[in-house]
Amino acid sequence: MKKLFCYITVISTLGFSISCNKEDITGKDLRIICEELRPYSYVEDNQLKGISADITARILDLMAVKSKSVEVTADWSAAYDLLRSSDNVALFTTGLTAERKEEFQWVGPITMFSTGFIGLRSSGITIGSVNDAMFLSSIGVVKGYPTVTMLQDRDFKNLIIYNTQSEAVTALYAGLVTSVFDESNSIRSVAAAGGHDAGQLSELFTLSSVQGFIAFSKGVSPIIIESWQEKLDELKESGFVQDVYNLYLPGVKAPGVITIYTEENPPQNFRASDGTLTGSSVEIVNAMSQGIPMNVSITIENWTDAYEQVQFAPNSMIFSTVRTPARESLFHWIGPVCRKNYCFFVNSTSAIDINIITDAKQLTAVGVPQGWAAEQELKNQGFTNIHTYGTPLIVFQKLLDHTIDAAVLNDIAIPYLAEQSGHQPAEVRNELVLSYTETSLAFSLDTKDKYIQQWEQAYATVMSNGKFAEIWGRWYPGIKW
Repeated sequence: MKKLFCYITVISTLGFSISCNKEDITGKDLRIICEELRPYSYVEDNQLKGISADITARILDLMAVKSKSVEVTADWSAAYDLLRSSDNVALFTTGLTAERKEEFQWVGPITMFSTGFIGLRSSGITIGSVNDAMFLSSIGVVKGYPTVTMLQDRDFKNLIIYNTQSEAVTALYAGLVTSVFDESNSIRSVAAAGGHDAGQLSELFTLSSVQGFIAFSKGVSPIIIESWQEKLDELKESGFVQDVYNLYLPGVKAPGVITIYTEENPPQNFRASDGTLTGSSVEIVNAMSQGIPMNVSITIENWTDAYEQVQFAPNSMIFSTVRTPARESLFHWIGPVCRKNYCFFVNSTSAIDINIITDAKQLTAVGVPQGWAAEQELKNQGFTNIHTYGTPLIVFQKLLDHTIDAAVLNDIAIPYLAEQSGHQPAEVRNELVLSYTETSLAFSLDTKDKYIQQWEQAYATVMSNGKFAEIWGRWYPGIKW
């Protein structure tokens, strides 16, 4: 094999340094490898910098490892092969997937990889699904990246291929492409490094999202893994990790000890007009976090993607999640935090009558948000006319423009969906209740017991001190809990 790696002196931009001398901290001469990928790890002025590089340097410093070489490569595949074939390798930053989980040992998360369509806020473009993106005039992608194959496999015909991320970003700001399809944080970092205003970038649609970890070979001592994780959690609680993010990605929240996901689903959780995350369930989670000794950061994601992540990623939580018998054994549950009805809605001017479930089955198209419990409920009842969309807002809009005949949405959301889409609640009509539901906080099964206990106690506190009732009454006046 040709030589693919170079050894680099790691100098943390926050003042911690590691020399090039080797140090055996596992009994097997651990090799630490990283890829050049801005803003996570990259070489500048012969120094290794970046979010993952700085965090790793600080962990080693806390473990009293005063010297350690880090191998930097431009060939991710070669590094990954070493991770799989050797028993003494640590590779950052590695996306944790269900397929990879059992292959390695993991410390993290240290970042969130979100791959999707990125545009300029000034364009006013919105994308509700990956299929919508096929109708954009042009999408910039980078030659040799897996993102090219991801779209080509979906038969995209509007791709413009560039040699580097920098070229693709420059084309976006120059108006030569409508969107860039890539990892969002990396694009933001490249834009800022190129002198562009990264604040003008907008994530139009996230296609995939994974948590980025430090992956260790199976042969590395579990004691070392535990020690690294403890040190990382300490750095998160001390604010160091957020300081690193502020340095490389100003305005982006660093992953917390618990990775918390939610979706666009008003009025429980949604972005306000100023971009802040709000909603009844968001307020409840934030109120609970006041009694928990950890920094809490909420990531808003596509529901299906986030739901899958929490099923295998440790120390993760998603809200608000409908608690069903089929889901019961998949998560640790805390709640409920909301009560609502799934209902069939039609246009108020429509002649459609849905008196019983069978009536809805005879319609041409019934819309529902993808991955919702309501989607599975419809399938269980034999519906063959289901059309799924990425968010409740898109489903609502598809109903109003007559793309679908009926929409299954929760009843408490209609006023907010109408407001967000510039319509009136009276433009739709509730025809039939599909089911009554309660939503809760759903934690991954391998969330540490101490974290589950902290959140259980926090829930009990907001229920007993009146904070939950105050939030519920403000969001849902006249609806008793």
